[in-house]
Amino acid sequence: MEYYDPGQGITSGQNDASGPKVKLQLFISCRKLKDMDYIGKSDPFCEVWLKNDERSDWTMVDKTDTMINDLNPDFTKPIIIDYYFEKNQEIRFEVYDQDQGGKEKQGKHSTKVANLLGAYHQTYVGSLGKKDKGSKIIIKSESIKESNQAIVMSVSCEGLKSKKKNFGLSSTNHPYLMIKRCQGYETSDDDFETALTVYSSHTLHDTLSPAWNIGEFPVQYLCNSDLDIPLIFEVWSFQESKDDRIYGRVRGTARHFIETEGEAHSIIKKQGNPYGTMTFDKFQLIQRPTMVDYLRSGWIISLSVAIDFTASNGELSEPTSLHYIDPYNPTKMSAYESAIYQIGSILEGYDSDRQFPVFGFGAKPRFCGIDEVSHCFHLNGSENPQVEGVQGILEAYRYALANGLGLYGPTNFEPCLSTMMEFISGRKHLAEYNIMLYITDGAITDLEETISAIIEASHLPMSIIIVGVGNADFGKMDFLDNDGSLLKDKLGKVAQRDIVQFVEYKNYATDISLLSEDVLREVPKQFVSYMSCNGIQPNPNPHDAPF
Repeated sequence: MEYYDPGQGITSGQNDASGPKVKLQLFISCRKLKDMDYIGKSDPFCEVWLKNDERSDWTMVDKTDTMINDLNPDFTKPIIIDYYFEKNQEIRFEVYDQDQGGKEKQGKHSTKVANLLGAYHQTYVGSLGKKDKGSKIIIKSESIKESNQAIVMSVSCEGLKSKKKNFGLSSTNHPYLMIKRCQGYETSDDDFETALTVYSSHTLHDTLSPAWNIGEFPVQYLCNSDLDIPLIFEVWSFQESKDDRIYGRVRGTARHFIETEGEAHSIIKKQGNPYGTMTFDKFQLIQRPTMVDYLRSGWIISLSVAIDFTASNGELSEPTSLHYIDPYNPTKMSAYESAIYQIGSILEGYDSDRQFPVFGFGAKPRFCGIDEVSHCFHLNGSENPQVEGVQGILEAYRYALANGLGLYGPTNFEPCLSTMMEFISGRKHLAEYNIMLYITDGAITDLEETISAIIEASHLPMSIIIVGVGNADFGKMDFLDNDGSLLKDKLGKVAQRDIVQFVEYKNYATDISLLSEDVLREVPKQFVSYMSCNGIQPNPNPHDAPF
């Protein structure tokens, strides 16, 4: 499990100019969850929904990371919301078991944001479902102190005490690292239970000398931008058939670890006895560039679009079709057009040439001279799929609908994605970051192929936004947008970074303008993540850039 970076301009999508707001981050834990799996334990995550006042609709703010085989999860990804003192804000927490085929509800809890802040030590405890079942949700809240600084961190351990099993005949040493933040400046043994978990590493196998290269860790999240808040570094051993066992802990502040970089610290378990040493091989404070810094230095953001024309959208001539254009009111947009307009009209301002590739899939594009099902065709019917601006996208969409497009299926994502990946790979010498917008009405049918393609795409300068229209089951889309956890294929290959964002169009029926806010709010983080992974810094002399 990686840390979650709440920086780089993320909001809850609940913006309002009616009064001053405070950004809160909520750390969520659950206890005694119901086990929904026959083999192993449930893989829970939590969705958070917010209602700003009595006149507003419920809107999903975000969801936590998914914890594997855990009925008592401490989610490491915080949920960030905008808090208004003068509003009667309601908040709902829905806990699900994540399966590859969808999700299954484990419980829910509703309360008011004011109750979270009014709880003792701002630690709120509520029931998930019936009180006698024992499932609980714990929400710890705090205001955010924003910062663009980060700690570049790598940690190693030596001399860990072996964990024995089978009467000492064999050992089980599978260490992983957890980082926790205390909620006050004074520390005691009680802090082990009340501290906020901000990081959980991957597990290393069969070693007593583990090392973790954590990379850049935002101080906003590590210590809420306060270098003097106590931190706890815990080393644990994963146990497959019983509770994990702890090797020990190291306590100190970020400032202390910066000053003692490279020195060994004793790992203490209890009664002050050392159980090995921990060394911060790297613990350096840096200033992180923002997306604005890159845009100022000459980078552009480009858009590409892939549109679902499968038969499940409904016959084009029927008013119930998601692609229906009313001949008596042709200026009225379909759900597809509305999504294109809301998102594209914002992004086109970041691209100087405004040339956007547009594709269709799941249909017979007879206007292209093709009378068989194509899973990736140029929507403008030309050899070059690029059109000019959002207006060009909408014109190509209407052209395709009016010129013999035959809806078919199935809903395959991989062909269009692979086509765009090839296009982007040929332009990597340009300072260009691409956002690929998928608009679809149904469940994806080539999930494994798409997962593999997304993992490859995570190494390219691109993000993927999926907008689901209609009332289909979009559980597989939620699986692709597994916030807080990196996507992994069946062979164990892991994405370099999180690049997928999914939303359902129907959730914005009362205020379509919020659609663009919610789908674009992760882009700055994903943009900067690509730059960080590839060691790209903003050009200090943008006029000298070769583009």
